Amino acid sequence: MLESLPLSTIAAMLDTLPVDLTFMDEKDRIVWFSGHRIFNRPAEIIGRDVRLCHKESSRPAIDKMIADFKSGASDLVEHFTDKSDGRKIRIRYMAVRDALGDYLGMVEMADDITSVRPSEPV
Repeated sequence: MLESLPLSTIAAMLDTLPVDLTFMDEKDRIVWFSGHRIFNRPAEIIGRDVRLCHKESSRPAIDKMIADFKSGASDLVEHFTDKSDGRKIRIRYMAVRDALGDYLGMVEMADDITSVRPSEPV
């Protein structure tokens, strides 16, 4: 089904989503990010190892996450952070696999959940 969608349409759909998306390939290099930004990222990060975009203190956790994704031990890592402007941000890292289960890379998805409220019981 995806073969019938032009790449420009797929890119436009991804840029329309109200989430900050970044894709890292199987070699841990940043190869794409969406137009919707929660975290500012200059175009120069394309091709950079994802580890170099985080504080050194975060690198052991990033190494573990990547190793777990590549081995198949995990497919999702999620955490929450507060931005200095008071917004609450949820960040999810998800392994991307092909139809055979081979690791292709990972997606980082950040969304602003400041205004999200649990639904009321019915």
